[in-house]
Amino acid sequence: MARFSVGREEEDDNEDGDSEGPTRGGGGGGPVPKRRRTFGGTFSCSSVRRQQEQEQQQERELEREREMAVDEEIEEEEEEEEEEEEEEEEEEEEEWESESEEEESEEGRLGGVRDAEGPRGSGSIARGNGSIARGNGSMAVDEQDNDVEGLRGNGSISVTLSDPDVLDCPICLEHLSVPVFQCENGHIACASCCIKIANKCPSCCWPIGYNRCRAIEKVLESVKVSCMNKSYGCKEVLSYSKKTDHENTCIYVPCSCPFRGCDFVGAATKVYAHFSDKHASSAVHMLFNAVHPIYIEKHRRYQILQMSTKDVLFIINHASDRAGSSVNIICVGPAMQKRRFMYEIVATDGESTVKLESVAESVPNWSENTPLKKYLLVPRYIVNSGARLKLDVFIKERECIGSGSTT
Repeated sequence: MARFSVGREEEDDNEDGDSEGPTRGGGGGGPVPKRRRTFGGTFSCSSVRRQQEQEQQQERELEREREMAVDEEIEEEEEEEEEEEEEEEEEEEEEWESESEEEESEEGRLGGVRDAEGPRGSGSIARGNGSIARGNGSMAVDEQDNDVEGLRGNGSISVTLSDPDVLDCPICLEHLSVPVFQCENGHIACASCCIKIANKCPSCCWPIGYNRCRAIEKVLESVKVSCMNKSYGCKEVLSYSKKTDHENTCIYVPCSCPFRGCDFVGAATKVYAHFSDKHASSAVHMLFNAVHPIYIEKHRRYQILQMSTKDVLFIINHASDRAGSSVNIICVGPAMQKRRFMYEIVATDGESTVKLESVAESVPNWSENTPLKKYLLVPRYIVNSGARLKLDVFIKERECIGSGSTT
């Protein structure tokens, strides 16, 4: 308890009239009213303290209310986000179910094709149009439809690759192969392209070609694909990084029948069997390691040669101009096939002789308008010596790899 005093002056008017006190100025003026000073009063510190505590309590309650309001807003936002996520998941599930139904219908349509290819075992692959069978960690990609469908097997997962181009180099657009490099921003490129672009990423200008992208390399090594020539008889299953190298030398590259107007396409051996069955009468039949005289009319652009002891077709190309006749021999087969055949062409008029020794170029899709590369030019004076161009043709049976020469 604290005490205090308050001074207050009051004029004391004499109810009786005059006062006997001194007058103002010491003169004889009227009486001066008396003034009284009063004192008194106390106050309590505890009441002040209670008032302060009440104010603080009110502030704390207001703060709690504000916090609760903020928490409620956050909870409402989280609930809205959860609802949106649930809606998105439901939409994705609906889309996935619709895609699965479409894939099942496609699978049913292609079931006959897969059944014809035989049963699938662990790690085996069967592929139809745009679908694969997959087991034991292996996968086949059908790039014709840019879609991959995986069937779950032991230790494997089902994968849908909507864009197989992600496994291609974004610069040269060829299939990626190990090693694969990346810049600091994650852009990738194959080794050959890093050299071509002087180790400067074309997307962000950061250095590239020094850091390997191990993740993509593991994907390339783990993904197993079928050769693009599977429908023509190739049964190879290999890692994606080796796909290009194999397909460049695959012996099942589709070839076209050289007979004019025929649209048959198949592997080189199948083309030979088809030609023997349908067009054998249009060819000149030859043996390896023997000289055969071949007569070609001046207006004729080509002559097909069918070997009797091997399933190989050759074609003599012929083009005439003012200088004379240009001739060479090509083999119907994959462009990058390992087998090559040496041949000799000799033209003579009895006094002069021209000769070509070369290796037959392999051409899968031959046309009579295909320009000649290495050829023998028979001068006009030799061609004009007869109504037809006479050539002595010799083809070696021994397969070889080499370059040709002209004598």
